[in-house]
Amino acid sequence: MDQKQILRNTIERLSGTTGKKHVVAGFDGFVDEIIHVVDKRLTTGEYQRIKKITAFSERIALVAGLSANIELVPVQTKLGGNGPIMANAIIAQGGEVSYIGAIGKDGIHPVFRQFADTCREAVSLTGPGHTDALEFYDGKIMLGKMNNLVEVSMENLLKIKTEKELAHMLSDAGMVAFTNWTMLSNLNGIIEAFGKLIGRLESKPMVFVDLADPGKRTDEDIALVLELIAGMPCETILGMNMNESSIIARVLATEEGDVVERARKIREKTGIGTVVIHPVKGAAIAHADESLWVEGPYASRPKLTTGAGDNFNAGFCTALMGGFSPGESLMAGVCTSGYYVRYAASPTRNELLGFMQQWLQGSPGTPEG
Repeated sequence: MDQKQILRNTIERLSGTTGKKHVVAGFDGFVDEIIHVVDKRLTTGEYQRIKKITAFSERIALVAGLSANIELVPVQTKLGGNGPIMANAIIAQGGEVSYIGAIGKDGIHPVFRQFADTCREAVSLTGPGHTDALEFYDGKIMLGKMNNLVEVSMENLLKIKTEKELAHMLSDAGMVAFTNWTMLSNLNGIIEAFGKLIGRLESKPMVFVDLADPGKRTDEDIALVLELIAGMPCETILGMNMNESSIIARVLATEEGDVVERARKIREKTGIGTVVIHPVKGAAIAHADESLWVEGPYASRPKLTTGAGDNFNAGFCTALMGGFSPGESLMAGVCTSGYYVRYAASPTRNELLGFMQQWLQGSPGTPEG
């Protein structure tokens, strides 16, 4: 099936979708400070940005052994963390979320207040981390401060919620989303405990996992969490960006191949039900029913990239819970992300539909086919 037909089918599906899907999501939380790196200061109110990560790295390399003064301009402070951004995007598309994570030490942190009020339930285990997100046109550099995230653990969760209460929370969920495994050193314990709770349920939710740049974790740690995911007593999904998929392919000692083939091989090697890889310009899926690539509405000059992957995950997961095909779910994901990077906001269902229809008609870009 060509790209335009997948887009048409996704629009038709999305137009007819009704009802709220409940997602239990977690488990991080960050205050994100979006920052531009100054290349040249023109006036007190004007500057030229360093546009690309390579230019920034070259600027730093030039002063090795010397010193440098690099100006950073904060342009926005917003809720952050893979979990809250993904959950917020699910809510924007009409879903319901029960959120568990690091969104306030003594009460909800102000930056998460509006988000928490839109959740069915919000459970906070500790205060949020802080991220300085250096934005460039070709990507971002996330500088995280996260010492308190060690308090995100099953032990601390059980001080707030009993197993019976957690089982009730999960009982009508269509999906459980575990995000930012890399920065949450105790998340394995939560995954294991939730696996046991899900195993006792009559109706089992899907489980989605976003490892979130696992390069700093050991190969042994990565191999272990892949085993935990594959062993969950329900349908499992592993989502990755391109860099993350390269790390997983290396750990699994699998030949990389093209993106679809890489997804297939990761699925075969791990036993995880569905594997999704979302580079900047599209997304690939390996699923029991089909494996394919979907082109996305690429933006060469994005307004905001921090959270683009989380918005992809939200669009993809919302569609998958709605019974969309793997290809249609990918299309919902790339279009959710495409909207977000252009408007620096997660789309509602109607906004997403309008964006898809514009794309089908030739703007922004034109899907091949």
